[in-house]
This record gives sequence, structure tokens and C-alpha cells, in this order.
Amino acid sequence: MSVEWFSKLKEVDSLTKMRINHLKSLSDQEARLATLLQRKDQELSLVSRLQSANHSLQQELFEMEQKLKTSSEQKQRFLDRGADEEKIQGFSREISSLEDRGFGLLEEIEANTQELERLRTFLAGLEETISEINAEAQTEIGKLRAEVRNIELRVSLLLEELPSDFRNLLLKTTAKNLAHGPFTRVDNGTCFFCRFKISKIYESEIDMQQSLKTCPQCDRIFLPYGL
Repeated sequence: MSVEWFSKLKEVDSLTKMRINHLKSLSDQEARLATLLQRKDQELSLVSRLQSANHSLQQELFEMEQKLKTSSEQKQRFLDRGADEEKIQGFSREISSLEDRGFGLLEEIEANTQELERLRTFLAGLEETISEINAEAQTEIGKLRAEVRNIELRVSLLLEELPSDFRNLLLKTTAKNLAHGPFTRVDNGTCFFCRFKISKIYESEIDMQQSLKTCPQCDRIFLPYGL
């Protein structure tokens, strides 16, 4: 009868591995979407920074134009009064400096505006890509989740069919969330996963007598060979 129980454990092992693979595929699909959404957020953040920068530059340009207007008017008044050349030259230098700064501000605003246009075009394409991939991913995610539910249901039914000692040990081992699942085999005299050395007597009890045994080191349940 232990052959039947171990066969059910083997099926649980197979289903458990299938569930792990499905969950990884689910994670991959969700990560794929998350990466695109993160890129979208980054680009939107850059758009916001450029818009803010342009607002500040435009404000500075407005203030600079006001200063330029004031300096030009003052220079003209001094010219009209026939003031000394040094003061007029001072205003001329100030006006030249303000004009240079104005041209620089206009160039910065233009560069930011071009980058904003590029980003908006990129974001429009990215939004379309996200929409397409989201539709594909949601279909795949729905399918994977349905398969995971079916696997979990099948495992639940198998657990009910197992005798109490098999079921209790499996539940106890599964609760430890061991990497790669709760099962192992004897491989060249050692546990396949943790490589703990297994005695010949212990190995014979597992493979020949098909006794329910666990690895003394990693606690995984041994499945006999030849089932």
C-alpha cells in the first residue's frame, strides 16, 4: 500500500513544481508590466521637472526684460541730458549683459521645449505599448491563476487521500517553505539537495522498503526511486 501513497506524494511533488513554475511566470508577467509603468513614471517625472524649469526660466526672462526696459530708459534719459560717457557706457554694458542672459534663457527654454515634445511623443508610444502588453499579460495572468487554483485543488484532494502519517509529515514539511519544494531523493549516497550523507541502511529503507523518511539535515521527504 505504501507504493500507492508514495505515488500520490510523487504526484504532489510534480504538481508543486508546476505550481512554482506558474507562480514564477505570474511574477514575470507582473514584473514586465511594473517595469513599463516605472519607466512611464520616470518619464512623467522628467516632464514635470522640465515644465517647472521652463516656468522658472520664463519668469526669470520676464523679470530680465523688465530690467532691460528700465536700463534702456535710464540710458536714454542720460543721453538726452548729455550725461557723462562713463555712466552711459555703464548702462550699455548692463544692457548688453541682460541681452546676453536673455538669449541664453531663450535657448534653454527652446531646448527644454524640444525635449518636452520628444518626451510627449515617447510617452504616447509607451502608453500604447503598455496597453497592448497589459491586454496580453492580463490574459496570461488569468490563465496562470486558474491553473494555479486547479493545481492547489488537486493537491488538496490528494492530501485527503493520504493516510494521516503521510499527510501530517507533508503538511509539516510544506509549512517550512523549502526552496524547490518539500521532496528529495537519495543521489549517490547523499540527499540530492543538501548533500547530507545517507547511510546504506537508511537508503535501503527508503528505496527498497519504501519507508517514509526525511533528510536529517534539510528535512525534505525522501521519494523512493523506481515508482
